[in-house]
Amino acid sequence: MTQPLLGILPSLDSLFDRFQFQIETPEYHVLLIGLPGTVRPGSFLFARPRPDVREAVAARCTNGVIGGFRAIRSAQWMKQGLLPVYAYDPPHIASFFAALVPYAEHERFECQGRKGQ
Repeated sequence: MTQPLLGILPSLDSLFDRFQFQIETPEYHVLLIGLPGTVRPGSFLFARPRPDVREAVAARCTNGVIGGFRAIRSAQWMKQGLLPVYAYDPPHIASFFAALVPYAEHERFECQGRKGQ
């Protein structure tokens, strides 16, 4: 079993400083997909990686550029109450297992998605 680059983290807040819904990418933010409510009419969810996360992930991406992060519902990890988060570069040449967070983070965004409708 592959281990995530950043390990098991207590929440998405351990990966990101801030979340923001916009149509265009805010400065120092990257796209975050795969969670409920992350795509709304007229906007997408962007997250600003914490400096240590940005550095570790960028080192694994082509040309040191992070294209975004993607959370994936995985039966394998859901059994353990965890949600895998993958990072990828802009041309999707590299995609790798970045971290595991509690599956409750998926539900957290599901609630936020309902508020934004």
